[in-house]
Amino acid sequence: MSTPRDLMIVALDVAPGRFLDRGDLSLALAGAEAYDLLRAGAVRLEGERLAARTCPEPEDRLLAEAAAALVREAPGESLPDWLWR
Repeated sequence: MSTPRDLMIVALDVAPGRFLDRGDLSLALAGAEAYDLLRAGAVRLEGERLAARTCPEPEDRLLAEAAAALVREAPGESLPDWLWR
């Protein structure tokens, strides 16, 4: 199971009467996806920028889609821009 799916399961298990802000959850899921891309070797951090790497396509379909959406031209995309996209 991927990190974003794990995080979603935790987010759904919120105590009664408590709510998660949609923007916070979206940002947390994007961060989890960035972590999985780093772990898969599809991207590396160069300062605050994501630099796409050539690697085998991830087996996870959603992670493969995220890897395909990475900016491939130098200097890459800033991490904050990618998280909020």
